[in-house]
Amino acid sequence: MERAFLSVAVAALLSTLAGATSAFADETKVLPDDAKLMGEQHSIAILSKPHPKRVYVLEPVFPHLVASKVWVIDGDKQELVGTLSGGYLSNFALAPDSSQLYLFETYWSKGTRGTRSDFITFFDAQTLDIKADVDLPRGRFLVVPKKQNADITPDGRYLLSYNLAPSTSVSVVDTKERKYKGDLEIPGCGLVFPSAGNRLSTVCSDGTLLTVKWDAALKTTTHRDGPFFDAENDPVFEHAAFDKKTGRVHWVTYDGNIISADLSKDKPVIRKAWSMLSEEDKAEGWRPGGWQLITMHQPTNRIFVLMHKGPKWTHKQPGDEVWVFDGNTGKRLDRIHMKEHAISVAISQDAEPYLFTQTEKPSLVTYNVADGKEVGEMPLGISPFLLFTAGD
Repeated sequence: MERAFLSVAVAALLSTLAGATSAFADETKVLPDDAKLMGEQHSIAILSKPHPKRVYVLEPVFPHLVASKVWVIDGDKQELVGTLSGGYLSNFALAPDSSQLYLFETYWSKGTRGTRSDFITFFDAQTLDIKADVDLPRGRFLVVPKKQNADITPDGRYLLSYNLAPSTSVSVVDTKERKYKGDLEIPGCGLVFPSAGNRLSTVCSDGTLLTVKWDAALKTTTHRDGPFFDAENDPVFEHAAFDKKTGRVHWVTYDGNIISADLSKDKPVIRKAWSMLSEEDKAEGWRPGGWQLITMHQPTNRIFVLMHKGPKWTHKQPGDEVWVFDGNTGKRLDRIHMKEHAISVAISQDAEPYLFTQTEKPSLVTYNVADGKEVGEMPLGISPFLLFTAGD
């Protein structure tokens, strides 16, 4: 009896549903077309090929550091065209031809605790699809992102990730094999400035510059120069203007000196420091400051530095102006007055460059270098910090 009753109940339910469906179909016939619920349709956007005025903005997202972001901006159109999601205090790098994007990430299995995983994720620059990820067995240095905590060799073959656990080293990942190769020991030093397919330089705590060259088995030979700055009284900022294709680098010191070097050979050539400040500038209290405070237009070797007025040790204060210098002669060429003070700057590497500035507002404000006029302003994120353009 129970089975028979159940069969009758099911039959009745199916009959009711069929009737309701038929009634619904009849009702929709009399509805106007704009009132009918159509099936959802989705399309997948593909970015245009990377161009010089595309800028990537890395944001650690300070309120919740476990979920960083990369904002992909079309500087020509002044619009957001894509985003990448990353892990805790991610670092970022671009392939030399801009075809691949690399995110250096850290996660824990239970959100903020549990088993830790460190790896590099490979993205296609047009589709933003993930192509691979490669583990970093020795981890990576977790700190507010700095550009030279991670980079790629000029030939695009090796990704380099700085690590402090507790000794200092550089993890090497082969982009062709998509495989972790091992670590290069750099005792007492930090940051990576790759100037060849198998060579990097790194800044050391005693003011010296260590250059490391490695072979296929990661066996190293090293060379140390300097000290080239006074680590106690006038240290260099960790962010520098660096062109890995030519090995040309410009460091700026807290007191406003520029120290340039040529890293294109196994033995670097470090040039004599020169000051960005005249006696009048010093009397007015001008000095460099910010986060990513210096950038370089590589074709012309022009240097752009964030400047503000303040006493010594105000090196983290945002810039009110960007001063432009000839990197060959040290002559000041221009002063760009910004409408918003900025913590970071980057420049496009084309013949008519734009200067991208990251404000504390936060927003991305773009200026035309030719006349110093504003191109546009884009509100962006919560706490964006680093800027990357093609050719960095």
